[in-house]
Amino acid sequence: MIKLILGTFISMLVLVSLVVVFYWRDTKYDPSGSDFLIFFGLIPLGITMLVMAPVIIKKWYSSRQEKKEQQQLEEQKRSEQQQEAEEITEEEIESVSLKVYAASSLSALGENEMHLHQLKEGISAELDQKLVNGYGLPILSYRIQEIEDDLEDVESSISNRQKRMTTLIQQQLEQNTETLYQIAEQLKNSAMFYDAKLALEYRMHPAWINPNQEYDDETTEQATVEAVPRLNRLNVHLILPENLFHAWNETEGSELIHHYLTELGIIDQQFDTEYHYWGETTAYQDWIKLLKRIESQDSEVSLLIAVDSEIDQETVDDRTWMSEKYIPSEYISTCCIGNSKVELQNIQVSKSIRIALNSNQAVKTLKHLNLDLSEQFDQEQPFVLVLDDQTDFKQLKKLEQNFADTAIEAHHYIYSKESLGHTQALSKIFSFMLSLQLDEALFAYVYSADHQQTQVVVGTEFA
Repeated sequence: MIKLILGTFISMLVLVSLVVVFYWRDTKYDPSGSDFLIFFGLIPLGITMLVMAPVIIKKWYSSRQEKKEQQQLEEQKRSEQQQEAEEITEEEIESVSLKVYAASSLSALGENEMHLHQLKEGISAELDQKLVNGYGLPILSYRIQEIEDDLEDVESSISNRQKRMTTLIQQQLEQNTETLYQIAEQLKNSAMFYDAKLALEYRMHPAWINPNQEYDDETTEQATVEAVPRLNRLNVHLILPENLFHAWNETEGSELIHHYLTELGIIDQQFDTEYHYWGETTAYQDWIKLLKRIESQDSEVSLLIAVDSEIDQETVDDRTWMSEKYIPSEYISTCCIGNSKVELQNIQVSKSIRIALNSNQAVKTLKHLNLDLSEQFDQEQPFVLVLDDQTDFKQLKKLEQNFADTAIEAHHYIYSKESLGHTQALSKIFSFMLSLQLDEALFAYVYSADHQQTQVVVGTEFA
């Protein structure tokens, strides 16, 4: 286009120049400087613009039409993509199904379902006389008073923060002793029936060994253990905040779990401890990935322990220089879960978890589970665990949109984020596991606006 305009201008310039020069020569005209500017500049330019105007207008109109068509194509494409997403059928929903055999939690607001009850009462943080800010004044905190007397029994070489967290882990292990004992028995009986090498290891275990009897590989053939559902391993997942990645003494933590499980009679070959260090922005995504991984593990059961504590003066000092309103807290949640193929003896399934990984609306998940017409929608009792900040307007809009086509209303929401102060690294994991404490007569719904494609339903049974 520029070449065309330039070519036209040069042509007009040459043509006008020839006419003018010949005219001036014939009339013996003496041109001034302004004459040169007018006849050799403005007049050729004006004629060029006059000649090119239709071409320029046509080009502009064509370009505008092309942009409109391109926008229409893009809008049509987006509309088709949105329509395709909305037309996902129930059979196409990718889901994770898990059984829950035991679950417990502890925070400053109480143990298990007590935390949920206190959320409804609007309990706030209390003044902590053992923690002070930069001015030496006591600060507010969510301290678990129940573990104070047990701190003296913890190894003194580790940090004060790890002492509190280790005490919480010990408390939760004891809370789940009966479940872990039954798992230990099934691991042993499964090994005795299915695996000759592991059977020999169990027979050499201090809890079994008879000093008056010699053992060899053939000894296991004499075992008269009845057939049991096969169970090969207990996986212990210890989930810690990301800021402890270089500070946590894994040796001490592993020894605590190892000692406890071996005391129950589980040999080393049948349990494993894995550490996870997660940050606030990625914790929930990592959590869902872990649950999906557990679903793929047949003949194995997992014990998940998520724990955090910032009830520590050194930690407070690091935080308060950035925010004087910093409120530390501590909490722990534990659950024992396995996939649908795992069968545990003498342990009843307490809850079932269904996670829809590609459902962008709650109504799709509810219909998929035949819960869209549930009677509990007509009740006032809350059952939706919202993992986000209730003061964030954008998050609230997404929350409203997610439940727009359901009978779920705002009074059904439970916000637990604020009950954990500013110790938020694992808050979404704790809130997720709080759903396991909801009344058995209700199913729980877990949702985070940061993960709009993930819908979680927890209940006693599903269709």
